Amino acid sequence: MDEEANALRDDLMYGIHELTEARPHYDQAALYYDGKVPEVFSSNRIRRALAAHNIDFDLNFAKTPVDAVTDRLEIAGVTGKDDAQTALISQIWQDNQLDLEMPDVFRRAGEFGDAYLMVLPVEDDDDKTVRVEMFYNSPQTVRIIYDEENPRRKAFTVKRWCEAKLQRAEVQYDGRTVRWTTEANASGAEPGDWKPWPADPEDPESWIIDNDWNEQPTFHFRTDRPYGTPEHYAAYGPQNAITKLQATHMGTVDSQGFPLRYALTETANTDTSDLEPGDFDDEDFPPNTNGVGPSDSGDDSSLKGGPGELLLLRGFKQVGQFDVAQPGVFLDPIQFNVRAMAVITTTPLHLFDPSGEQPSGQSVRAQDAPFTRKVTNRQLSYGATLREALTFALRRLGVPDPVVTVHWKPAETVDDAEGWATVKAKIEAGVPRRQALMEAGYRAEQVDAWLTGTDDAELQRRVDVLASLADSAQKLGAAKTLGVVTDDQVAALMSGAIDDLEALATAQETG
Repeated sequence: MDEEANALRDDLMYGIHELTEARPHYDQAALYYDGKVPEVFSSNRIRRALAAHNIDFDLNFAKTPVDAVTDRLEIAGVTGKDDAQTALISQIWQDNQLDLEMPDVFRRAGEFGDAYLMVLPVEDDDDKTVRVEMFYNSPQTVRIIYDEENPRRKAFTVKRWCEAKLQRAEVQYDGRTVRWTTEANASGAEPGDWKPWPADPEDPESWIIDNDWNEQPTFHFRTDRPYGTPEHYAAYGPQNAITKLQATHMGTVDSQGFPLRYALTETANTDTSDLEPGDFDDEDFPPNTNGVGPSDSGDDSSLKGGPGELLLLRGFKQVGQFDVAQPGVFLDPIQFNVRAMAVITTTPLHLFDPSGEQPSGQSVRAQDAPFTRKVTNRQLSYGATLREALTFALRRLGVPDPVVTVHWKPAETVDDAEGWATVKAKIEAGVPRRQALMEAGYRAEQVDAWLTGTDDAELQRRVDVLASLADSAQKLGAAKTLGVVTDDQVAALMSGAIDDLEALATAQETG
């Protein structure tokens, strides 16, 4: 038993080492996503001054590449091999509030590059029925260690956390879970800090919990293999530049509103020692400086520089004010860095500024093409992991041969006049109607449902109607911009047109 315990402890320490090595990268990713990365200063004096006053001018663009992908990852449905399996999946989905849990898992996977979903069977104490609990775990506390020979195979999974003054850890294998703990206030950095942690205090052997699953109940959502990279990793550099430019710009705003003024004397008399001792109070200086400024030498001048100050010199010859930095000096580089961030993170520029000038039609699709491919890749990767997790859950609930299919909403669909005109042109050129609609971004099951009982003439009519409707919406939008019609009038016109089309379609179907 000692040899086995030592081998298990070796796995624990290796897992903790890997978890500790990866933790700083995950912490950094969280700081950039939350916009809490401090400005990089070339001057220690400026750093101390801003830190003393807790000045913060967050302008966080780095989270946009993460949120942009997450917003496109919408699950349309999950089905099983038959109606019974589909109903059971639906029950698991509702019991675990996966409508809320899964978007959070996708966002965390984008934020950190990795996210873990625990799937644990739980037996009800009253009627002994089994249910499945599914919940997110952070890569800051969990890490799957992959087999060196087969990187797709999980060697084991380590989870480490704090509980009061104790360190706790669990190591999951294919057929067992091993529990560990430390004494109070132990760091857990040394093998000797860890000892077995029985699940039942009366059973000292219960620190090893055997199961018949033959697989580990932790599932890895990731942007790459074997471990992911944050979606916004390439945005760190541009965000540093934006943070510095924004903070420096804000530092010049007071001077722009209240320029520093000066007055020149005609004689050599520049006696301005009107200040009496005590004119400067301790609170005028940052904390922990004992009222002494960074440049104090004991011979303070009464000339005070700052927003709205007047440099008082006897015998005025000339007065004026110093030029201040123009906003464009800061705003133009900020715009450049946002554009650079869009390019290097494969995120459409218009997603960084939804209120700005927006491209339309084919231009949008051309710009979005690399981003759409990235979203499609995430759907493939995340979908495979979710399918694996739900298959494991169904097995634990007694389903012998589960089959799970994850259906995604399209990463991109045609919804503008130019796009529908392209669909129409494809069909007229001989492209099969099903293929043309699928190339427009619609799911196969959607297209099949639309085409059931629909002949070519009816399909062509529907495409023509959609193209005309999209064209009308585009033209009404232009008219609203010119002030010809109001928002309410546009909404009323479009609503009436859609109602008429729906009534016509209903009449044709029933007729």
